[in-house]
Amino acid sequence: MKYLTIDTTTKVTAVALGEDRRLVGEGFLNTTKTHSERIIPMLDQLLTAADWTLQELDMIGVVRGPGSFTGIRIGIATAQGLAQVLKLPLISVVSLDALAWAGKGRMEDVVPILDARKNEWYTARYNWTRGAEKADCLTPPQAMPIDKWLEYLKGLDRSICFVGDAAEKAKGRIEEVLGERAVILPEYISLPRGAYAVSAVWQRWQETGEGEQVEPYYIRFSEAEVNWAKKEEARRSEGHE
Repeated sequence: MKYLTIDTTTKVTAVALGEDRRLVGEGFLNTTKTHSERIIPMLDQLLTAADWTLQELDMIGVVRGPGSFTGIRIGIATAQGLAQVLKLPLISVVSLDALAWAGKGRMEDVVPILDARKNEWYTARYNWTRGAEKADCLTPPQAMPIDKWLEYLKGLDRSICFVGDAAEKAKGRIEEVLGERAVILPEYISLPRGAYAVSAVWQRWQETGEGEQVEPYYIRFSEAEVNWAKKEEARRSEGHE
């Protein structure tokens, strides 16, 4: 089975081609350009390099969040458009689940951390049992205040392997709280990669065997939605005065 995966949940644009469980090729860009400017040219170059065509694909996979609200929408819209035109099943995975693959084979708990702004991280906690084909999710995805999450992890009294776009930025803060129990992988391993999406999408396909209706996974409301809710609440309050 040949398939394409798309991950635009962070500032990184990551596209990849997979065949069954095998990674065929991946594109990775971490620049100032927007996803909408990068994704189609990257896809064209990747298909050309692999000597594949869109018509050869059997499935489309997309990472649906949490992460950047705009990035999530761009990735899903692109994947849905391709799936509709090519009449292919669409499979989605959670960004934190995909990032857990960065720590496959490690003995420590693997904790992806994505910048959620407002002094919070999108995060979860996983563990790879020796020889396992999928990580166990020990703490489900959530948006957590940074200090609260670090104090919780400190209380577990075990080594933690951090991955994700917030890991390198928060290295000093993490090491201050966890000390030598903190393992922070370098960015070339830690940032979202097409290879991780391929592994997660293939695992998901093995579990379901069919396409699905994909919805964004935001965890919390966007700033625009919060402001709209506040205005609506104020409007209703004024109407009752």
